Amino acid sequence: MQTLEQKLIPASYTVQEVFGFPSQLPLDGYKPGHPLVPKPTPGYVWDARIVKDFIEWLTEPSPDALWIAGPTGCGKTDALKNVFAALHIPTVIVSAKSSTEPDDILGRVQLRNGNTVFVPGELLQAYQQGYAIIFDEIDGYNPEVLMACHRMLERAVVTLDDGTVIEPAPRIYLAATANTRGDGQGSDQYAATNIFNLASLNRFEKWEMSYPPAEVEEKILENQFSGKLQPNLMQAMVKTAADIRRAYQDGNCPGPISIRDLLRWCRKLIQAWNRKDVPPLYHSFDKAFGNGVDPHVRAMLHTLIQTNFGVPAPQIEGVKP
Repeated sequence: MQTLEQKLIPASYTVQEVFGFPSQLPLDGYKPGHPLVPKPTPGYVWDARIVKDFIEWLTEPSPDALWIAGPTGCGKTDALKNVFAALHIPTVIVSAKSSTEPDDILGRVQLRNGNTVFVPGELLQAYQQGYAIIFDEIDGYNPEVLMACHRMLERAVVTLDDGTVIEPAPRIYLAATANTRGDGQGSDQYAATNIFNLASLNRFEKWEMSYPPAEVEEKILENQFSGKLQPNLMQAMVKTAADIRRAYQDGNCPGPISIRDLLRWCRKLIQAWNRKDVPPLYHSFDKAFGNGVDPHVRAMLHTLIQTNFGVPAPQIEGVKP
């Protein structure tokens, strides 16, 4: 693939350039221009709690593969993509499911001009070229797939069954995102997650990531919707999101509200602001999140909105007040 073979030119960036925090500590990256560099998230706001961890990881001489566990929609993959975007590091995101086999992501033997040849997949090409590799939602992978990647996670030479030798690039960033730690803890909350053996899990540096603090989420909304929504409305939205996440932790809601849900609520509220046929605040919330839960749970969530906004909640059909 031509885009995977484009020459990379090393470059250096400061912590301030990458994360926006006042430090001139240099971080290694590449000059702009490669088509596989992720696009930065507009209005992205860094949580200072995780920035220091990223700086430590990025400045290690040979960083271990990274496993970031955290609740759905808390920004795990987004954080990685924005790091690699700022450093202009080409990135390959690998997605898999329980039915995926190792050959599906590593490559296959194919018939070419009458000969059987091994054709490496994007993952192995990225490994050779020194691109960042993100194993997205890794706890949904078939454990055999992860075992097949052990040599890569160690940054070792990979020798395939047909004798093909894959040499790793001098520096590679490998990272995985997951809802669980991969050891079975939390799998009751997240369906279709798998348990991995210690040999696999031992190859990762482990992080835990949670939803950002209120001031960070408020800044995220402000960057996106300043001039379109009043600050007090966005603050109340963030408070409501925190209340819903607590309800989820207490077992009173089937899932937490994500940053994506929060941004969607803002967009839908702006669209519905002048509607007279529906209560805009609740109608937009239900489009963003509420319609995905049982009506009785939705009514409970509406009471949280009412508490934070002071706007009476509408009656939900079939739910007694």
